[in-house]
Amino acid sequence: MPFGLSKDKLKKEIVEKISEVDDSNPSAALSEYMDLMDYIIEKESKVGDSEFVADKMNEIGENLIEIGENMKAIQCFEKSLNRVPNNIETLLKKGEAYMKMDEEKEYALNSFNKVLRKDPGNEKAMLNKANVFRLLGDDSKAEDTFEELLEMDSSNISKIHKLVKENPDDPLLWRIEAEYFEEEGKIEKAIKAYEKVLTLEPENEDAIEKIVELASEDVSKAKEQVEKLEERGQESLARRLYENILEINPDDLEIIEKLLSFEPENDELLERKAQLLEEKGEVEEAKETYRKAYEIKDDILGYYDKALELDPEDIDLLYEKGELLYNKKEFKEALETYDRLFELGENDSDLWHNKAACLYHLERYEDAIDAFDQALEIDEDDLEAWSNKGLVRYEMEEYDKAMENFNEVVKRDQNYPQAWYYKSMLSAQEGEEKKARNFLKRAIDLDQTFKQKAKTEECFEEYKHKDSFKELLS
Repeated sequence: MPFGLSKDKLKKEIVEKISEVDDSNPSAALSEYMDLMDYIIEKESKVGDSEFVADKMNEIGENLIEIGENMKAIQCFEKSLNRVPNNIETLLKKGEAYMKMDEEKEYALNSFNKVLRKDPGNEKAMLNKANVFRLLGDDSKAEDTFEELLEMDSSNISKIHKLVKENPDDPLLWRIEAEYFEEEGKIEKAIKAYEKVLTLEPENEDAIEKIVELASEDVSKAKEQVEKLEERGQESLARRLYENILEINPDDLEIIEKLLSFEPENDELLERKAQLLEEKGEVEEAKETYRKAYEIKDDILGYYDKALELDPEDIDLLYEKGELLYNKKEFKEALETYDRLFELGENDSDLWHNKAACLYHLERYEDAIDAFDQALEIDEDDLEAWSNKGLVRYEMEEYDKAMENFNEVVKRDQNYPQAWYYKSMLSAQEGEEKKARNFLKRAIDLDQTFKQKAKTEECFEEYKHKDSFKELLS
């Protein structure tokens, strides 16, 4: 070479020029590296060593990655591959550059697949490929590829550990680590890794089941895990774990209580608790718990039936059940309930009133009168019994007897408006206008609601146009 630098000196010059670039100023460095690329290509024929040229292009590409110029780096690697095709290291570097670019992950995958076709056992390419799948959000392929990496050599778990440290918020990596620990029999470490998965993915049922599965041979151990979650304030995770423990031990009253502390309105849990208390013979507490469950289900009648199965002679419950049935207009069933109370020895005035009311609505008027008579035997001054008995007589069109009953009321209490109102109605039907008006006035003076009621009463129809009634009803 008579003119210019010798090959060796030219190589040395290129090496020195690359080393002299100051990466602290990325913009200036980029310009220098691109000028160097042009210079190397210009001098390539004089260097006469394609491998050297490819190597220096790779070196410039790596430096460009360091200053964040990934696409320029890729261009360097592609030029290098034009000179030394299918070079594994260059393909790896090219793939790693693509990995750093948000929209170019598929190109990175291409590069790593080329490496693996040429060298199926290349662990670095396998690791990067798995990582690309992870970054693409394809967890299934990522997991399969990580497993392939571990099958190549279980010591590759250290590479995954490193990824976990670099990406502590990635549940996939924690799951892979957990599965590895599980396979190795390192149960405590596996549980901790699964706990981390749950922290990141509270809805991950598989992780919950895994924790329970790992601790299932020793329920106390599972409970310890839950307590740890509670101590860390991870209540939602603790609750999920309690639920799974309950599936394994459905009769664990302690776990049911724990779950109820999270969901006090869970009717299924309350009912299960009540069943367990019932089995233990704790009847009163079981009844109280059944009540809560059925109230939540808005089925209080179902509660009465259930509670009375446990204690058929619970007087208070029978009274409550009878009142509920009456309010629901289930008069036949209410009557049966009141009769059951009589069978158990109850014999108070209110009970006879309740029975009479049911009989009245069932149009068993004679029986209703008998029931009111029973109430009057207990208390002959029972105004409500006299008045209601009069109402029944009125429905039976036994007007004289009805009037006698209402007279018994006002004889005992002059301020009982309902009795005066019905006396007014009876008088109107008998054509006794003056009495009807006077009795109605008395009722209205005591209770203004009877004024409106009288306006629609058919028995007053022929009197409503008269001045005396008009004034009264105005």
